[in-house]
Amino acid sequence: MSTQTQAIFILSLDCEGKWGLADRISDHHARYFTNQNLRQAYRDLLALFEKWDVTATFAFVMAFILAKEELGRYADLFEDVGDGSWLRHFRRDAAASRFDGWFVPEALEMVRAADRHEIGCHGFSHLPLAKDLARPAEVRRELAAATEVARAKGIVPRTFVYPRNLVGHTGLLQEYGFVGYRTRPPGSSGRLGRVRSALANFDLFTPSQPPARPAAGAITPIPSGYFLHWRHGVRRAVPAPVTVMRWRQILAHAVRHAGVAHLHLHPHNIIDGPGTLRILDQILAVVARHRERGGLELMTQDSYCGHVGARLIAPRPARDPGRLPKSAPVQP
Repeated sequence: MSTQTQAIFILSLDCEGKWGLADRISDHHARYFTNQNLRQAYRDLLALFEKWDVTATFAFVMAFILAKEELGRYADLFEDVGDGSWLRHFRRDAAASRFDGWFVPEALEMVRAADRHEIGCHGFSHLPLAKDLARPAEVRRELAAATEVARAKGIVPRTFVYPRNLVGHTGLLQEYGFVGYRTRPPGSSGRLGRVRSALANFDLFTPSQPPARPAAGAITPIPSGYFLHWRHGVRRAVPAPVTVMRWRQILAHAVRHAGVAHLHLHPHNIIDGPGTLRILDQILAVVARHRERGGLELMTQDSYCGHVGARLIAPRPARDPGRLPKSAPVQP
């Protein structure tokens, strides 16, 4: 049972550039995911968050925040795993000195300069870490590489966003200092899951999520929330007002049921999805109204973990012996 009495809004971003598609880079990504376009995307997002006084979690792929001049220094971190296919496109581009979209350290510096956002971790090379895809030794190598780069950049990420939302080996995260991780969105696995996710964009009764309760001594699971539908390809068939209405419902449900509304997206979604930034602007306007009315608290992933931890250890009020205990409230 949760003791939370106020709704929570979390905004997280998977900051990855080309690393997010390292095994499937196409001409489309080469055309859109340039350093210039990515830098502008971060500028636009940070300006929008400043406009609405929003704090967010920027979860970076640690290879993404390196400068191309640092590749030699960290060359031993770029080791192939499995059949060696994960880094083949990167190695091809690196051999031709094509680093656009792979290394954008300015993105980290812009977020750090804003001095209001959490900097989280999205792995080292965005290698999927699900149990059926990565062995513990490979996971440790990814986490060790991510930690090494983070230390060199003077950052200490405390929450983790799994590449492609493929959650696995959660116990290993604590070995590297992480206190929480974003859980996998419900019903998102496999081809059928992708179909469900696409249809969900038309669901105007989407609920918020209940706050997660970690087991004693375990890392905190952060409610996954929902991916912001970005206006690219066939996804443009979903009218923008429908997307905004869906998020109005999620936020309203959170306020009514003291739930968690967690919105996540990739910064590059506003590059190849024209109109996505405008939709996010409209959603954050709704967030701001709920906050002004006192019904919604904005948190980063890290502050959410601290909030849940404080709730777990907070002293319980003494029970009035003259009153019968009430039944537990039903979770939304």
